[in-house]
Amino acid sequence: MNARWVALRDGRSRPELAAAMRTLAVALAFAACVAVALAAEPGGSANWRFAIPALFAAAAVSSVAGFAFSALALAVSGWCFRDPVAMVGTFLVCSLAIQVYAVIRLRAEIDPRSVAPFVLGGLAGTPLGTLMLLHLDATRLAAFLGAMLLGWCVFMLARRPGWTLRSSFAGDVAAGALGGVTGGVAAFPGAVPVLLLGLRGWSKARQRATFQPYILVMQVLSLASLAAQGGFDGFDGAELPLLPVTAAVVAALLGARIGMRLFARLDERQFARWVLMLLAASGAAMIVRGWPG
Repeated sequence: MNARWVALRDGRSRPELAAAMRTLAVALAFAACVAVALAAEPGGSANWRFAIPALFAAAAVSSVAGFAFSALALAVSGWCFRDPVAMVGTFLVCSLAIQVYAVIRLRAEIDPRSVAPFVLGGLAGTPLGTLMLLHLDATRLAAFLGAMLLGWCVFMLARRPGWTLRSSFAGDVAAGALGGVTGGVAAFPGAVPVLLLGLRGWSKARQRATFQPYILVMQVLSLASLAAQGGFDGFDGAELPLLPVTAAVVAALLGARIGMRLFARLDERQFARWVLMLLAASGAAMIVRGWPG
């Protein structure tokens, strides 16, 4: 009898079999996404032939650091959408799926005591951010936030190496509250917490295990706050075709899988640089979106 089958029968190759099955599942999911993209009609709410692979790429890049999916998705796939409702809805479900996947992958590293102060602040800041979104010129506010992010990236590049910021419960609550505001206004709740945690001198795993669950909670809270304040009045969901959006979510999850694997390979300095790159890209995207005309 073949030695491989003997080993499989004796249970010695179960890890290898499990790995092979996971690879096969990923390959089939990727093939299904490609098939849906190629079969999609050129008309409708979006050009899904280009949107689906673009969302895959945005998820792969953003998942290396754990944030900025929406900003990157807007940059690489915003032109594919003819209907803004379809665009925002697709970005939202993809982002939520990516955050859930990342939190599951990081669950062993998550310390609820580190996350709690940020969430506590976010509970207060999110309704204010949603109120600003509905009643103020949110695009100008987002552009202002983008300019601040770019300025921060310049500061981080110029700061003295090794300088760190001491942990503070009050500071974490304040950062969580500001993140709640930016989450409501610009769909970017991680902006301030990511900046703060980058100054703590923490390991990349501890940083991400703190801001990743916070971002997920804030996204869900932002949706609930927006719904409570009438942000979805008149929306019937018809602008979101089920099959292409499902394929987009699967493609985003496949991209997130690649991003998480790259994250595991980065050292601390490389992770810090990736964070700065995504912050700068997010800031630029928000400035472009809020630019007059």
